[in-house]
Amino acid sequence: MREGIVTLALLAVAANQTLAQPNPFKLPKSTIKAQVTYQLTGDQKGTAETAFDGSRMMSKSSSTIKMMGKETKSSEWTMVTEDSMYTANLDKKEGFAGPNLLPHYAKAYDGLDGAGKQRFHANMKDMGALMSKAFNVGSMASLGDKLGERTIAGEGCEDRQFAGFEVCTMKRGPRVSLRTAGNLVCFRFEQTATAVSLSAPPNSAWEKPVGIDFKPMLGAQDADSAARGMVGYLASQQLSDSIAAGKAAMEKAKSEAAAKGRPMTDEEKAQMKQACEMLKNFDMNKVLAGAWQQMKRELGNAAVDAAKQGATSKLRGLIKKPRIP
Repeated sequence: MREGIVTLALLAVAANQTLAQPNPFKLPKSTIKAQVTYQLTGDQKGTAETAFDGSRMMSKSSSTIKMMGKETKSSEWTMVTEDSMYTANLDKKEGFAGPNLLPHYAKAYDGLDGAGKQRFHANMKDMGALMSKAFNVGSMASLGDKLGERTIAGEGCEDRQFAGFEVCTMKRGPRVSLRTAGNLVCFRFEQTATAVSLSAPPNSAWEKPVGIDFKPMLGAQDADSAARGMVGYLASQQLSDSIAAGKAAMEKAKSEAAAKGRPMTDEEKAQMKQACEMLKNFDMNKVLAGAWQQMKRELGNAAVDAAKQGATSKLRGLIKKPRIP
């Protein structure tokens, strides 16, 4: 899962460059130097940190989230360098390592024919905005409606809103996010910077976590083949057809929503919020334990009834009616 997210993040960066240069995976050399720490609030509580230094990027987080009546802890770490990428679950002491796939993607793109490159750019143009919204922090600086400006951790940022998300991006220096907030189904998340440094991060920021046995990522043994498969799919007619079907479905959903003709009332919103709170506090373990206890009681009662019936049958067999001559 984590390696797939990293791959998509790299593709999102490439998607943002499709119109800027012939090969979208040959990115200009980055000069960003920054380190930002965050406080996580809402339904996910904890801390996070991000560091940038040229082509290197590191992120880590430690948090808890309440879901289905259970609090789940999560501690994760990710690092991408010019030639490698690493991910780790710090709680489980599990990690994965592999090559930075961007150079392999660039090579695979160069191997496409003319029609394939045209389809690739057409597909990425349709997908790029959505992927950038999801993964590429830098592109968020110009997305959505401007809400105003804030000062967070001593730095000014421009606050924008798109869909159900708010992102406040630093105005000076690197365009990194100082605050990200939104609602996903019933869950509220918010990440706000508590400290910002625009100096090169210390060497300790690039040290791999101790005690992690990094295993090869899926496709790491043959990165060229993995990249050809991914880029080939992005340039395929199959993806073009999928995007077209997705657009049609979205337009249908918009039409159906417009046909309803009104937004949710305050009462409906209150009912929705109450249902969400019930979902977040629903204790599945408690329900299963109660069901198991009830099942044992039912089985016990059934066994007692069966035993009673069996004893009655035996008693009837022993007490025989006398024969009438």
